[in-house]
Amino acid sequence: MLATTRFPSVHYYNISNKPVDMPVVWTKYWGLGRVYYCSLGHQDSVFDNSPTAQELMRRGMLWAAEGKEYAKQHNLTDERFLNNAKMY
Repeated sequence: MLATTRFPSVHYYNISNKPVDMPVVWTKYWGLGRVYYCSLGHQDSVFDNSPTAQELMRRGMLWAAEGKEYAKQHNLTDERFLNNAKMY
């Protein structure tokens, strides 16, 4: 997890809820690839007004894009992700 946002408790239907920290930027590996998720930027103005958000997106996409090449260079395999379990 690279970034979170806090949702405060709201005095309405969910009055019993407490503030919650939700992930908004995270990474993970998928097979030999990489996943980068960023929920920032629902509008272009987010990136226009925040160079930091723009840089976070740029770096995340580069990290994800370089995943397969890194795996090839380091002779990584996807064996640890394989199984024969039936998922139904």
